[in-house]
Amino acid sequence: MNSSRQAVDTAADHQNKWSFITVLTRWLAIGLSVFQLYTGIFQLTAMNQRVPHVCIGVVLIFLIYPFRKADRHHRVDVPSLLMVVTVVLIGVYVLLNWFRKVGVAGEALPLHELVMGILLIVLLIEAARRAVGWAFPLVAIGILIYAHFGEFLPDLIAHKNYAWERIIGSMFITTDGVFGMLAGISATFIYLFILFGALLREAGGGEFFIDLAYGLLGHVRGGPAKVAVVASSLFGMLSGSGTANVAGTGQITIPLMKKTGYSPTFAGAVETVASAGGLLMPPIMGSAVFIIMQNLGVSYFTIIKAASLTAVLYYLGLFIMIDLEAQKIGLKGVPKEELIPLKKTLKEGWHFLIPIGILIYFIVFAKVSVTRAAFWSCISIPLATLIRPGRRMTPKQILKGLENGAYTALPVIVILALAGIVVGMVTLTGLGLMMSSILIELAHGNLFILLFLTMIASIILGMGVPPVAAYILLAILVVPALIRIGVYPLAAHLFVFYFSIVAGITPPMAPDAFIAAGISGAPMMKTALTACRLAITIFILPYIFIYNNALLFMGPWVRIIWSTLCALVAVYTLAVCIQNYLGGRLPFLLRLIFSISCLALMLPHVYANVAGMLAVGIIAFWRLKSPKAVTVGG
Repeated sequence: MNSSRQAVDTAADHQNKWSFITVLTRWLAIGLSVFQLYTGIFQLTAMNQRVPHVCIGVVLIFLIYPFRKADRHHRVDVPSLLMVVTVVLIGVYVLLNWFRKVGVAGEALPLHELVMGILLIVLLIEAARRAVGWAFPLVAIGILIYAHFGEFLPDLIAHKNYAWERIIGSMFITTDGVFGMLAGISATFIYLFILFGALLREAGGGEFFIDLAYGLLGHVRGGPAKVAVVASSLFGMLSGSGTANVAGTGQITIPLMKKTGYSPTFAGAVETVASAGGLLMPPIMGSAVFIIMQNLGVSYFTIIKAASLTAVLYYLGLFIMIDLEAQKIGLKGVPKEELIPLKKTLKEGWHFLIPIGILIYFIVFAKVSVTRAAFWSCISIPLATLIRPGRRMTPKQILKGLENGAYTALPVIVILALAGIVVGMVTLTGLGLMMSSILIELAHGNLFILLFLTMIASIILGMGVPPVAAYILLAILVVPALIRIGVYPLAAHLFVFYFSIVAGITPPMAPDAFIAAGISGAPMMKTALTACRLAITIFILPYIFIYNNALLFMGPWVRIIWSTLCALVAVYTLAVCIQNYLGGRLPFLLRLIFSISCLALMLPHVYANVAGMLAVGIIAFWRLKSPKAVTVGG
């Protein structure tokens, strides 16, 4: 999503500020946000909401993103304007004719509609290429070719060929395909949550959360790195993008970490891991949470509840590793006199907590729809600033927030519209069922092997496409195999979602780590590898909640409490093993015992848990009772 902001900035730098195209682009972006707010309170029919959402989003992409990313002197060229006009004409036609088409479903498309359908798909592919690169458009092109030429492929994945008329007909002027379920999710839940983050940032909420983190943790041992963890988790809820998170908070946290004694590599890695976790952090999480909700037919609160403990354990593991690193190199916190007092930060910015409180109230207690809750949360932001006379949002700031919300949402809009084609073709050809059978056969019915194959597939796919796109593909190709072999459906979806996010920090691509390395001045690959070491918790936790659903807050409360306690100790033990430090370096034998104890704590067996707990407790007490030992937290 950060690429959308860069594209906007590049365009603004090299176009006349008051040119017709620039003004049109800005007001079109504002208009899209206003339209989405309107549909958040006044419900429209599916096509009347989705068609303007997708078409205006694609138009904005052609107005903002250059044909080549290297074109830093981008001006809207004639081909882009022709694409804009074509999308508008197709959108108007669909709006005027979709209702008539409902009664003639299954009939062959007239030639002019076939041409428009082909043009729309081609333009979607080009818009996605401009916004997110070639990876996901190539997947869409590949699946379309597969649908048409299926009988020429190996028997394992072969199917009867489908005519282009059938393929285009199922993707165009229907509530499937381009304007299908995924476009509907984008036009309701996702856009309003992105807009919520944009408005809160424009009001000053981003700075407030960073200052709040500094006030809470800046003075403790290794404080700046711990601030990065808290600030990135809070900022990540607003940005919805690990990459944007690194670029945003990293500009502040990484230099300060370096200044207080952390190495450039460690500082960049900490920010990378903290930023990636922002997509796991309730109550907003990433965009994929709404797709999970739709796929499973469960409430938003159910998913947030299930994901909350995992997010806490993820950040706790990182927090402990940072503290142990600070102990090893003898770091102290920032002097309190150099920090903004926490009391002052809360006094000046406590009103930024109101919109988040309203969001939680409407979802958890009022139990209204997620769309309605997001609408009232967005509306509450400028109203909350009225409490602070010197911090009130001006009309200009509100308009800027509406504009930036649209720009940030553009990659998601085009990804989900194009993903609708992928989902439609997978359903049409039966590829999803075939892939499930293939994966189960490769794993020989072994759950652990299947999970490992799924993890590898998630990371590889996530390297080339954004987490949302990676999750969508995996949800239709891989998740059914996990469910068929007995995995609880919500756990299966969260498993692939988490590993799609991890791809942002995993070599050889690791875009989040490379951005952090650029800020810190550290070697890129070394930063990515260090980030993987610090994020080891998230590589293990999904396996644990697959075998033990209690970590998703499912099952008897006694089991949930015991599993939570074991997980907390396991995360602490794992951090000690990775950092090889507990009041000093660990001898090989103690480190081995800690590693075995950590594994025992992760197993869903009480006797193993008790043995692991006792071993960790005895060794930790013995190591930390030394006068030279330093306790965690300092």
